[in-house]
Amino acid sequence: WASSGMWASLGFGIIILGAALKNISPEYYEAAQLDGATKWKQFTSITVPLVTPSLFFVTIISVINGFQLFDLLYAIMGQYNPALVQSQSLVYIFYNQAFIQNDKGYAAAIGMLILVVIGIVTFFQFRMQKKWVNYV
Repeated sequence: WASSGMWASLGFGIIILGAALKNISPEYYEAAQLDGATKWKQFTSITVPLVTPSLFFVTIISVINGFQLFDLLYAIMGQYNPALVQSQSLVYIFYNQAFIQNDKGYAAAIGMLILVVIGIVTFFQFRMQKKWVNYV
């Protein structure tokens, strides 16, 4: 995934995770402090488990957006940049085949490949989330 795409979506992730942090009741921390929990123990036992659903959502959205990278790459690289061959994304290859090479069948196959890859990665993430996402 391109680092510029990461920085462009950073604000979205900060807003979602900030809202999740704000939604944690201070009573949890007070009770943990009375029980003698350190700041690190409060973070690992209260903060992280209560933020994992939002973290999971941000991760899913970020991965899907990473696979759909096109506009930033196209705007930065341009169509005639010699480095474009080494920095193509699947969506750029789809665009090139469909609209530059006019090979709609191959472009449709690439589109289906993008769909399948995103589906597999998202399915894998949903399977793995059962191990680390805690719904309260």
